[in-house]
Amino acid sequence: MADSPKMNDTQRSKLTALLLALGSGAAAVAHGACPDGEHATIRANQVGFAVDGAKLAIVATAAKEPVRWTLVDRDGVVRLSGTGDAFGDDTLSGERVQRVDFSAARQTGEGFRIRSGCAESHPFRIGAEPYGRLPYDALAYFYHNRSGVPIEAKYAGGERWARPAGHPHDIATCRSGKDAHGNDWPGCDYRLDVTGGWYDAGDQGKYVVNAGISVWTLLDLYEWQQAFGYADLFADGRASIPEAGNGISDLLDEARFELEFLLRMPGSNSDAYAQAFRADHNRRHSDQEPAQHATDAHQSRQRA
Repeated sequence: MADSPKMNDTQRSKLTALLLALGSGAAAVAHGACPDGEHATIRANQVGFAVDGAKLAIVATAAKEPVRWTLVDRDGVVRLSGTGDAFGDDTLSGERVQRVDFSAARQTGEGFRIRSGCAESHPFRIGAEPYGRLPYDALAYFYHNRSGVPIEAKYAGGERWARPAGHPHDIATCRSGKDAHGNDWPGCDYRLDVTGGWYDAGDQGKYVVNAGISVWTLLDLYEWQQAFGYADLFADGRASIPEAGNGISDLLDEARFELEFLLRMPGSNSDAYAQAFRADHNRRHSDQEPAQHATDAHQSRQRA
């Protein structure tokens, strides 16, 4: 894998909007090993902080007076100290919280922690480019969710993320009979090979609408970086995917994997189908309504 190119503020903002919107945050919560009757929690960004940027952490504590805090490095050496800003009761979390501002810290490295009383945060880094790998980690979500192909350790980040191919021969037929809501589905006299694509979530369904939004996001990002001179951000080989080395942008490689699934979804007679899902998925999630169309041309597809 090639080294990550540096990103300026404009690039970082665009990538955050387009990729992090598809993933989740990385705030880490650490509970202190406090004596009975005491409790404290420290929340800090587990990924890290930019050395020249704002650095904030939150201490959830019953204390009404400002708490003392320290920033320690990986060796336990105190690098900065101060008192918390007693914000008070947070109505959304139901906690009394204080803000810790350690923006003055200028040391760089791994393994920094915030300590306050008996509580300690999870370790984090401080550096010039703490989010340098974030765009590629976000893109990796799609590789991990590929259906029909094995997820290999050398691309997935280790053996614990590897798995055999899920649904390597995914043959679907139309939904038929009565559903849990009393709707009658006519079925059809053919089957489609809908192998491939991305699983939408842990339920292993594959959805055309969600796929369209995600594919557009990748293609839009590709067009943006071409237009504004950042084509090297996702140049071939920047991401860890099997297609690396084919001379094509990693964004386009990943988008194509899903597009090939989308091209398998149209049925005969110009029918188009909104989703593919397992029969047991439908029983567990009976509130999942099949996609509807004014002409009834759109039906759900159900794996045999």
